[in-house]
Amino acid sequence: MDYRDYSLDKSLGHKLAKSSRLLTNRLNQRFRENNLSITVEQWVIMVHLWENDGLTQNDLSSLTGKDQPSVSRLIDNMIKRDLVKRLPHPTDRRTNLIYLTPYGKEIQKALIAQVMTALAEASHGIDPKEMEICFSVLDRVIVNLSE
Repeated sequence: MDYRDYSLDKSLGHKLAKSSRLLTNRLNQRFRENNLSITVEQWVIMVHLWENDGLTQNDLSSLTGKDQPSVSRLIDNMIKRDLVKRLPHPTDRRTNLIYLTPYGKEIQKALIAQVMTALAEASHGIDPKEMEICFSVLDRVIVNLSE
C-alpha cells in the first residue's frame, strides 16, 4: 500500500482510539454526574477486585496491562477515596494485598448501573449479531498484538 493511500478514517487504530476515548469520557461523565468518585482506570481495578478480592499490585498490573508504578499511583488514589485498602501479605513481607473497603463493595451496583447505561448508549442501534462479530474481531486483534 502506498503511504498516500493511508487515511485515518480507515485506520483500525484511529477508530479504536477514538471510540475508546469517547466511551471513557462518557463513563467518567456518568460517574461524576452520579457522585461516584472514581475514574475508568480505577473502575477496571475495582472489577478485578470484585471478582477476586485480595490481589497483589503485581497481579493487578498484569490483569490491567499497566506498569507497576501506574497501578501503585491508582491504588494510592483509591485508598484516599476509601475504595480499597492495602494490607501486608501474610507470608511475604515484600508484597501487599489490595482489598476492597466496605464502601468499595457498596458502590458496585451503582457503578455497574452507570457502565451498563453507557454501554447501551454506545451500542444503540447496533444489531446484537453485529456486536458479536465486533467482539470476535477485537478478540482476534488482541490476540494478534499480544503475541
